[in-house]
Amino acid sequence: MTDSSLTQYVKRAFEYKAGGNFKQAIENLYKALELDPESSEVLAEIAGLYLELSNTDKAIRYYEQALLFDPDNVSVKFKLARVYKQVNLVTKALPLLRSICEKDLNPTYIAEILNVLYLESDFEGVIEFYQKPIVANSTNAKIHFYAGASYLALGNPVKARELYQKSLQYDKSDYNIVFSCANLLFDEGKYKEAAQTLLSSPVAKTNHKTFYLLGEICIAEDNINEAINNFSKACKLNPRNPLYYYSLATAYSVNGFMKEAEENYHNAVKLSPNNLFYAYTLALVYYQTKQISKAKEKIESILKINPENINALVLKARILTDENNVVEAEQILKEVLKKEPKNDEALYIRSQVFKKLGWWEKAIEAIDIAIKIVPESTEYISEAVIFNIEAKKFSDAEKLCKKLIELNDKFIFAYIKLAEIYVKQKRFSDALENIDKILELDINTPEAYIMKAKIYKENKLYEQAIDFVKQAITLSPDTNEYYALIADIYYINNQFKDACKYYKEAAQFDVTSSDLRYRAAKCEQNLGELHEAIADYSIARRLKPQDVNLAMDYCNCLCDTEDYKTALEVLKQALNYCPDNETKNKIMQKADFINQKIMANLSGFQKFMVRFKK
Repeated sequence: MTDSSLTQYVKRAFEYKAGGNFKQAIENLYKALELDPESSEVLAEIAGLYLELSNTDKAIRYYEQALLFDPDNVSVKFKLARVYKQVNLVTKALPLLRSICEKDLNPTYIAEILNVLYLESDFEGVIEFYQKPIVANSTNAKIHFYAGASYLALGNPVKARELYQKSLQYDKSDYNIVFSCANLLFDEGKYKEAAQTLLSSPVAKTNHKTFYLLGEICIAEDNINEAINNFSKACKLNPRNPLYYYSLATAYSVNGFMKEAEENYHNAVKLSPNNLFYAYTLALVYYQTKQISKAKEKIESILKINPENINALVLKARILTDENNVVEAEQILKEVLKKEPKNDEALYIRSQVFKKLGWWEKAIEAIDIAIKIVPESTEYISEAVIFNIEAKKFSDAEKLCKKLIELNDKFIFAYIKLAEIYVKQKRFSDALENIDKILELDINTPEAYIMKAKIYKENKLYEQAIDFVKQAITLSPDTNEYYALIADIYYINNQFKDACKYYKEAAQFDVTSSDLRYRAAKCEQNLGELHEAIADYSIARRLKPQDVNLAMDYCNCLCDTEDYKTALEVLKQALNYCPDNETKNKIMQKADFINQKIMANLSGFQKFMVRFKK
C-alpha cells in the first residue's frame, strides 16, 4: 500500500507539473516524501519545481538533500552546480563539475565547467582543459566559445577569433557566440566581416545589441546616415538603454542635425541622470547651438554634484572666455591644468584667453603644448598659425602651414595663411603660387582674390587691385574688411567719393569701428562736404576718444567751418590722452592759433559795430 500510494503521489505531481501547476505538484511530492524521506529522485523533483518558481534557495536545499542520499547521481550534481552558478556561488559549483567530468566527458558537462572556470577568471584553467583532444575535437559550440573567450582575456585575439569562428560552424543560433565573434572582428578593424557575421545569423536580426554594433561599424566606416538608422533601431528595440541614445545623438551631431542630437542626449541623461559625461555632452550641444543659458544651467548642475568635474569646468571657462570674462576663465583653467597638465582642451581655451588679451607669446606657448599632446590636430595647428602671424613670427607660422598641408594637402586655410605670410614679407611670387593653388582647389574662395588685390595694391596697380576686391565682395558680400580694403585703395588713388562710399559700407557691418568713420570723414573733408565730415568725425571720436590724431583732424574740420568753440572743446578733451609732451605742445599751439582766430574775428566784429553806430 505504501509503494502504491507513493507512486500515486508522484504520478499526480507529474500531471500537475505538465499542466504548469507547480505548487500542487510540490504538495504531492511532499506527501510522497513523507512515505520515503530518503528518495533522492523525489527530492530532486521538488528542487526542480522550486527552480521553476524561481525559489533558488529551496531548490539548492533539496538538491543538496538529494545528493546526501545519492552522492554519485551525476544529473543531480549537474543541476545543483547550475543553480550554484545562477546565484553566483561558482566556488561551490566547480568541485561538483570537476567530479562529474572526471567520470564523464559529456560535451554539455565540459561546456559548463569551462563556463564556470571562465566566470572565476581562471582562463589558464579553461585553456588547459580545452587542450585535451576529446574536448578540442568536440562539436559543442560553447566549448570552443569559452576557450576563445579565455584566449581573448589572455591577450590572444587571433586564437580567440579562430575558436569563435569554429564555434559558429556548430551553432549560429546562440546569440552570445554570434555577437562575441562579430565584436572581436570589429575590435580588429574587420568591419565588413563583423557585419556579415551578425547578418548571417537569424537570431541576430532581432536583437538590439546587433543594431548597436552595426551602428558602431558604420561610424568607423564614416557612414553616418546608416549609423543613425542602426542606432535608431537599437533604441526602438531597447528604449531603456542610455548608451544607445547617446550614440544616436553623437551620430546626429556629426551629421549636423543638432536638434535631433539634443533630443537624444536629453533621453540619455533622463535614463542615466547620474552619468555626468552624458550631462556634459548635452551642455556642450547647448553651447554649440548657442543656447548659452541652458548650457550654463547644465554645467552648474554637474558642478553641484561634482565641483571638480573637469569637462564641466573647461566648458565653463570656454563660455566665460566668449563673454570676455577672461579673469575668471583663467582662474578656472589654472586649477584644471594643475590637476591635468596635459588637458589639451583646457590649454586650447587658455590660448583663447591670451588671444583676447593680445598676449600672443603666451597664446603661442599654450597652444604649442596642446599640439604636443595632440600633434595632428588641425584645429590647434591652425590657431598656432594665427597666433604666430599676429606675433610677426612668420617663419614659425610658415612651418606650421606646411605641417597642415602635410596632414591634408587640400586644406585651403593653410594655403591662404601661407599666401598671407608671403604678402606680409613681400614675397609676392610665392604668394601668387599659393593663391593659384587655392583657386585650383576652390575658385570661389574670396580670400584668394583679396590676397591678389593686396599684392597689386603693393605694386601700385590700383585698377587691377580694385577688380579683385570686387570679385571677393561678390563672393562674400557681408565681410566689412573687403569694403575697407577697396576704400583704402580708392583713397590712395585720390578717388575720395568712391572711397567714402565703401568706408560707409564697411561701417554698416562694424558699427563699433572708429577707424572706418574716421576715414570716411577724411574723404568727405577732401571732397569739401564739411558738415558730413563733422558728423562722421563726431561718431569716430565717441568710439575712440583717446585717438589724438583723430581729435586734431576733427578740430581742423571744425575750424574750416569756423566752429572754433567746438574745436577748442575737442582739443581740451584730447589733452587728457596725450602720450608725450611733444603731442601736448602741438595741441596747445593749435589751441593758441584758434584763440587768435577768435580774437581776430572779435576785433573785426567790434570795428564793424563802431562803423555801424556812426
